[in-house]
Amino acid sequence: MGLLGRIVKSAVGEAIEHTVREAVEKVTDRDDQSSTGQTPSGVTTPEAAPSGSLSAAAEEAGLHDKAAFRSLLAARFPELAVREDVPVSELGGDGKPYEFALFRGAAGPATTAVGLVVLVAHNRDNNRAYKGAKAAAQAAGVPFINFYLHMPNQPDFVEGRIRRLMR
Repeated sequence: MGLLGRIVKSAVGEAIEHTVREAVEKVTDRDDQSSTGQTPSGVTTPEAAPSGSLSAAAEEAGLHDKAAFRSLLAARFPELAVREDVPVSELGGDGKPYEFALFRGAAGPATTAVGLVVLVAHNRDNNRAYKGAKAAAQAAGVPFINFYLHMPNQPDFVEGRIRRLMR
């Protein structure tokens, strides 16, 4: 197969992968929208980020960077304390730091988190650092979730996935 053939094959493969992921997210998003949307009544802690609202641009375009996820956590999870850039070594592992660790009440060590969030660039969920972070969370029994930064990540979808994670 020549160079042109490899380029076409690569482009078709990426298009198929994108279409499948988009379809899965749409189905998952529909489930999120049909749920009751109950939010637990929690107590705001001093360590929790102040509540606010997401910008209209973030609501429309989706969340594609750490700052946008930080804003969502502050706006939609005021009952949680959040730590950022938590090293995997706190769980006895080696790998990519967790962008966010979520806690009910005061923030503490990663082993007491109710959820660990990792933001993943395209095709970076198959490398050693990511797998090490995921394995350490699973071994410690701490719920783990990832979001692909190149995907739409609509705020309601992200909130729904995080709420399901913390059940």
